[in-house]
Amino acid sequence: MLKTRLARLAVAATLTASATFATVPAHAQSSGSSNLSGSSGSSLVNNSDPIGQQIRAISEGLDVTLIGDIVGRAQTGQIGLVGADLGVMAPVGAGEEFAIVFGDSFTAERLGGTWMSPVGVVAQMGADGSITITRPLNDGAEVQQLIDYAHTDGLTLIPSDIINIDGTLYMQGMWNKGIGNVLSTEIFSSADYGMTWQSEGKTSTSYMKGKGNLISWDRGPDGYIYVTSSEFKRKDPVYLSRFRIEDIGDRTKWEIYDPTTGVWSNEGTAILRTNVSAGEMCLRYIQGHWVHVMFNAATMAIEVRISDEIARDWNEIAPAYVVVAGTGGWGSAQSPNNFTQLYGGYIVPGSTIDNMDLIVSHWNTSNNSTYTSTQFNVKGLDTFFGINLAGPDPAPTTNQADVDVTVTDSDTTVL
Repeated sequence: MLKTRLARLAVAATLTASATFATVPAHAQSSGSSNLSGSSGSSLVNNSDPIGQQIRAISEGLDVTLIGDIVGRAQTGQIGLVGADLGVMAPVGAGEEFAIVFGDSFTAERLGGTWMSPVGVVAQMGADGSITITRPLNDGAEVQQLIDYAHTDGLTLIPSDIINIDGTLYMQGMWNKGIGNVLSTEIFSSADYGMTWQSEGKTSTSYMKGKGNLISWDRGPDGYIYVTSSEFKRKDPVYLSRFRIEDIGDRTKWEIYDPTTGVWSNEGTAILRTNVSAGEMCLRYIQGHWVHVMFNAATMAIEVRISDEIARDWNEIAPAYVVVAGTGGWGSAQSPNNFTQLYGGYIVPGSTIDNMDLIVSHWNTSNNSTYTSTQFNVKGLDTFFGINLAGPDPAPTTNQADVDVTVTDSDTTVL
């Protein structure tokens, strides 16, 4: 059973030796050493050779600290969660608590025990700046799979993102039969902060020719929910769409943006494609700015881009590299400059541009000794992007005209 499960999930890795973890600060510097690692995880790796494009160190001027793992026997074993990856987040309740939803999760070490996906927990930020998981998102003392189904023949539901809209949680997930083989996607809602879920609608992978399978979203000041998306293969660019909350379950009513014309319609072109093989991503509206975090398999890095406008050509924005795979491998200390086989990259609720916390996953696929989600703190993004947070509030986002058009660029058009 486990062998079958691993065959479905794992991508071959070349590095062994387990990692050690501690609070590790890093400033921009050379990551040194050799033994280039691949990237994998409970999402499909891009199989193209990234060596020539790999970023070797975090961006100059950033102060990035590895805070520590948020999942493991010591951290979450008491609620029956020992191994988990991903970790999409949204606020819940009236206080400072937030939900974290993980992907493929296990009740024992090395991907052992019961296999569940997705699972959820409730967490809060401690006074020391570290995330503390307090209880399961579901009712009961131990985590349970949030959606009722069996992992028959490798079937698994991988969460793309969650969002809290006026007290209702929404979760989009991808039904995979073998990771990367997406059968369909589905959006669920919960009116009780994640204890129970109901379907809002399924979407075929023919929608946007698959480029709408993996998503992230947030509500803009104009009331629209804006969505960045790509295919779940780590080899494609990023697209932008939007919808009104009443249309969340019917993606045929969502509008797609074309940065070459500035028009929203039922077709569009990529907003981000230069040197991009898009993996997991996180879009959030923070302090009047759109913040986009993404694992880029082309650079083997967690990249951040920030803009005061959402509807634009995002290729114009040079990214900040905040966590990189590095070249030291599992035999070297894990740090922002050497986080082996990394993926994910999700913004923790309550983050600001000048003090941002992220959750990043990594997985030692050679022996499964490491399979977890880890907290990083990033300072200096305001300076990196030239943002004056002490200035006046930005003007509200202006809507684009809702005009249906046909885009003829066959290489990038989606339907």
